Amino acid sequence: MANHIEVRLKLKEKGILIPETTQFVGGLHDTTRDEIEFYDEAVLSPTNQHLHQQNINTFTHALDENAKERSRRFLMIDSKDDAKKIHETIKLRSLSLFEPRPEWNHATNALCIIGKRENNKHLFLDRRSFLNSYDYAIDTDGKILLGILNAVAPVCGGINLEYYFSRVDNYRLGAGTKLPHNVMGLIGVANGMDGDLRTGLPKQMINIHDPLRLLVTVEHFPDEVLKIIQINPSTYEWFINEWIHLVVIHPDNKELFVFKNGAFEKYQPLTTTIKKADNLDKIFECEDENLPVYHFN
Repeated sequence: MANHIEVRLKLKEKGILIPETTQFVGGLHDTTRDEIEFYDEAVLSPTNQHLHQQNINTFTHALDENAKERSRRFLMIDSKDDAKKIHETIKLRSLSLFEPRPEWNHATNALCIIGKRENNKHLFLDRRSFLNSYDYAIDTDGKILLGILNAVAPVCGGINLEYYFSRVDNYRLGAGTKLPHNVMGLIGVANGMDGDLRTGLPKQMINIHDPLRLLVTVEHFPDEVLKIIQINPSTYEWFINEWIHLVVIHPDNKELFVFKNGAFEKYQPLTTTIKKADNLDKIFECEDENLPVYHFN
């Protein structure tokens, strides 16, 4: 849409000027195959075609490395192989009719970070964290944080509880094994001839998931966050009922405050250091369980 002249004129009226030399390219990221398909590339100018090709080269390398990292969870793939070779194997795996786990989706999610990217870009979080870029300094009235939390609570919290309950009692709260599932009226699935719709996730999606309630961290002042989370009652319920846990990181001294019983209490971490990882590739090649947070260069 941003390539259309009429759209740009409307944005210009609102003070958003997009230079004529700037062009947008849509893309679809297939996370099962680790591929990106781009659209409308023919509209690009020669200069932007060149820049776009540089981006494609960067994406291609990143997708190869992403496939290698993901492969440590897949039993039939040797994660010690070259990244490109692993990537080709994963593409074939995604099309296999007898593969019940083409992708792990949101399995293992445990954390949501709301803050500046510079605070955690040196950390390896093992795909377990939702990341929301946020700068408290430009959010003078708290509306930006309120908008983020209004989404984080039901979306990230909902995803987390979906996995949580499906993991702790897969028979009653999950969906059992997906192998005999039948689609019922395009609204749900049932097991075999059983007419009851299953309420949660199948075993093949949750057996690597640790059932933990989501931990949300926010870089801000505790008093400000307390006022913000109380604005929307439906969002506040998630925190006051502890369906998700909330910790505030003080911007100035980095002290931690955990939300308990309607107030923030100072929290002292159990550890003061983070183990350093000199070579994450070697860890991926040897470990298939959930990994701790690592510090890396």
